[in-house]
Amino acid sequence: MKSIVRSKRFLTLCAMVAIIALAVPVATFVVSSRNTAKAASLTFAPQGNLDCNGFSKIQKPLRAHDYCTDFKSPNGERGEDNGHYVGHDEPSIQFFSSQPHSGNNVKWSITLPKERPLPASQTFENQIAFWFSMALCDPGSFPQGACIPNSDKNNPQMAGSAFLEMQFYPPGFSPFISQISCDLKHWCASLHINSLECTAGFAFCNPNCLEPTNFAFIQMDGIPTGPAGPINATNATFTPNAHTLLMNQGDKLEITIKDTSAGLINQIRDKTTGKSGFMVASAKNGFQSLDPATCAPTNFSFHPEFNTAKFGNFVPWAALQANVGFASEIGHFTPGINGDGDADDAPCFAGPTLPGCLNFAQGGDVDFDGTSYLPDWPDGTPKTPTSLQITSVLGNGIGPVSSSSSHDQDYKHPYPAMIFETDVLASESTCTSTGAGCTVPPPGAAFYPFFAQSGHGKSCALTFGNDIRGKTINDFGRDLQYGVPNLPWFFGTASSGIQPNPCLPRA
Repeated sequence: MKSIVRSKRFLTLCAMVAIIALAVPVATFVVSSRNTAKAASLTFAPQGNLDCNGFSKIQKPLRAHDYCTDFKSPNGERGEDNGHYVGHDEPSIQFFSSQPHSGNNVKWSITLPKERPLPASQTFENQIAFWFSMALCDPGSFPQGACIPNSDKNNPQMAGSAFLEMQFYPPGFSPFISQISCDLKHWCASLHINSLECTAGFAFCNPNCLEPTNFAFIQMDGIPTGPAGPINATNATFTPNAHTLLMNQGDKLEITIKDTSAGLINQIRDKTTGKSGFMVASAKNGFQSLDPATCAPTNFSFHPEFNTAKFGNFVPWAALQANVGFASEIGHFTPGINGDGDADDAPCFAGPTLPGCLNFAQGGDVDFDGTSYLPDWPDGTPKTPTSLQITSVLGNGIGPVSSSSSHDQDYKHPYPAMIFETDVLASESTCTSTGAGCTVPPPGAAFYPFFAQSGHGKSCALTFGNDIRGKTINDFGRDLQYGVPNLPWFFGTASSGIQPNPCLPRA
């Protein structure tokens, strides 16, 4: 097992914070105008969502392996949480547009993968989730400056920013609270928000609630299954119920992410079954922002941070240069009841579909020998599932489209530019801050998945995994599409640089 390079400066910083926190009153670290008197007497549950990565000093996680936004530490170093490396592998495609409301009113069109019978590889072996993103305002999140919802007046390096991942979970490896799936046959989805409880310049990071999670399944009635906020979350939060939207394999979906007066809404319309579901990230639904000094909660309605998705409108603490985009969460499955015996394999499960390990012990599959790094991705043969397809609601082209205003329904404006990127470099023990030793595919990997284009015009689709036999017309150089280390942003992220959308949707 290769060792992970640790962020010594970040570890030292957290240690200093812990010592100072014991020596002086908590109020010394107040960095917001919130009332902290209530926080001083606040009692936290023994389990909750104070820290997505599960390393809070005062609370155990409800899910031992939540899916968290990968972050970078001071001076662009690897992200660590109380001394633990928490980076993971997220190949991504980000889309850019300067059209008004491209940053706060977005619609996607996708077709879900479909499984084939064993011994074919299963989607959950390749990716434990995929997600659609957007930058959000959160005054309690790094760097904690004032944030004006839906405004390009925000300085991305100063405004308090949270990160939306509208996550989709494949079938076959349930139950969700301890493993991956809602059930054995259906897809489900959630509205998942991470914040980073650090002050500007990383002068202070709260070791008790470093990366809190707001979470709610997409529901047919819009009511969370349990408390959505990080302070109040319970097992019910992560347990689907009769109103949770379940989607069949191969269904075609229309996904909307937009602002409302009540808060950000995530909607799914299943065009195959006619079912629909939604969730609003609102104070009414129990979503919360935390005080970084004390972890004290305030019921909070999240709203998009930016008006447009122009290049540069990013969440400043995220490892990816991300706002309106898509990513796959990979590197989290090694087959076998004990995996292959490596230190990064745990936790492990006997099934239900097949035995395997989820590789959360060290952030991810950091020796790159699991299923994600084998050529077992969708390739058009019966040995693999079908691929996710990203198309357009306009009936042609690929990628999201935006509306002319924050509330209008005329989704006709495409995103003309994009980048491919991946933050796998940060998990490579050979990768240094100069970019030396940083490679895609990573050392030890027999394969690395990539985006590819099938068809033209009305038949155009973006797939992810491998070349699809008889369908792929452009694979963008396969793993070469991810480019080189993005040193100005974060050496642990590789980026292609801006390039044109190869199949631009047209109204």
